[in-house]
Amino acid sequence: MKFAAPFKMNKEESAITKVLGKAKYFGIYDDRTNEIKVIENKETGGPAIFLELAKEGVDILLTPHAGPGAVKAGIQTGIKLFYCGEERKLLLEAVKEFQEGNYPEITPENFQSFH
Repeated sequence: MKFAAPFKMNKEESAITKVLGKAKYFGIYDDRTNEIKVIENKETGGPAIFLELAKEGVDILLTPHAGPGAVKAGIQTGIKLFYCGEERKLLLEAVKEFQEGNYPEITPENFQSFH
């Protein structure tokens, strides 16, 4: 499974940033290979990055924020969004917490709680 999260900086140890669509980078963790890859967000709007994440094979997006465009783009690309909280954390910490069942899924019905 591949997990992604918005990053501020172009490094594997970057903390997850609170912006989603305007994040400068995205970290992608592959739990099969235990590798992290960082890609640059070259898109100008939020939902467009989902196409890039889908090309990378991302299954799950861990984020502290998601608006209606992100939720719709997630549905269209098959990427599920989960709320990872507001506190500072690294991608691997967020993946571990997700695997422990600590994060709610962000859906069209509840996204206002995470916007």
